[in-house]
Amino acid sequence: MKIEIFGKSYDVEISEIKEGKIKVKINGEEYFFSEGELEKLTLLEEEKIPKKTEIIRGTLVEKEIRAPITGIISEIFVSEGENIRVGKKVLTLISMKMENEIIAESEGKIKEIRVRKDQFVNTNDILIILE
Repeated sequence: MKIEIFGKSYDVEISEIKEGKIKVKINGEEYFFSEGELEKLTLLEEEKIPKKTEIIRGTLVEKEIRAPITGIISEIFVSEGENIRVGKKVLTLISMKMENEIIAESEGKIKEIRVRKDQFVNTNDILIILE
């Protein structure tokens, strides 16, 4: 569907994916939210959103890949300066004796890797920053 906001036209697709997650596609860019977080976004004003940001899980952040759960980094599959695409496996995090693949939800060039192998991370810690 097409919508107009602040005089600009946007192609928007909204779909529910598994476990209460919602995918919003705006002009080809994908954003992911947890159920209920979309309402929070209506309070934002367009001019306050920096140009090189993405909306992930309902909050404004730099292009970051964050830890979805607490665990230990077991493998890192990327390096700084590398260009990655959506769906690329960037690292593996072990939590509760299970390996969890962390997949890129956006594309970009890796600016900084903030973790190392065997490092403990908490939920929402920044793992990788993209340009």
